[in-house]
Amino acid sequence: MHTRTAISVDDEQAAHYALHNLLKGYHGIKLIGQAHNGTEAVTLINSLKPEIVFLDVQMPDMNGFEVLKRLSYQPYIVFCTAYDQYAIEAFNQNSIDYLLKPVDDKRFAQCVGKIEKFIPKHQEIDVSKLMDWSSMLNPPKKAFAIPITVRSKITFVPCETIAFCAARDGYVSLVTDDGTEHVCDLTLKQLEERLPDDFLRVQKSYIVKKTKIETVEKHFNNRLVLTMADNSRTKITTGTSYISVIRRELLL
Repeated sequence: MHTRTAISVDDEQAAHYALHNLLKGYHGIKLIGQAHNGTEAVTLINSLKPEIVFLDVQMPDMNGFEVLKRLSYQPYIVFCTAYDQYAIEAFNQNSIDYLLKPVDDKRFAQCVGKIEKFIPKHQEIDVSKLMDWSSMLNPPKKAFAIPITVRSKITFVPCETIAFCAARDGYVSLVTDDGTEHVCDLTLKQLEERLPDDFLRVQKSYIVKKTKIETVEKHFNNRLVLTMADNSRTKITTGTSYISVIRRELLL
């Protein structure tokens, strides 16, 4: 009988002990290592190349999905998680199995059965789908203010004061409610990723704060003209490729 190699990845030592005890009754799976964080896991898995990884989802330095992204090859994955059923069902579409902590003997026996069933069939794991869940578990942190450099000094423009951001003649500016224009070192793409959810890209050169839109007028070619609530009542014409997202976000 072929003995399959496995590595346990979990930031809690108690979870390693529990898995070790569960595996005592199954001689077809041999633990060859354990990792206590994501960084350690990547190094150990790439080095030892186990057939199976019992992988914790949530760890301090990186989650289980981020670990998978950094591997040089794809082992078979059994998620070990404390997540609710709705998420677990999604995990189950892209792994051999999931184990909901704490794991009882009966549930672990089912897991071993799945390992026996799926590994000989060389089931492929869709890592791209797992990355979608990674982003949901660790959504990007949104900025409360945007840094700008004035001479040798860095200051911050609070996001709540920004009416819109504009790309003009090779630079990006932040325009606040009072009409002040601040030159920013970031690109519009970088701003789009950092700004809170109440900001919206409306064309290739503009991002606006949704709550600072005063009026919306129809324009030719299915475009819109937004009048902003800054001191100058700036008018911004939307881009045609952004219109469906704009209408959805503004409930138009």
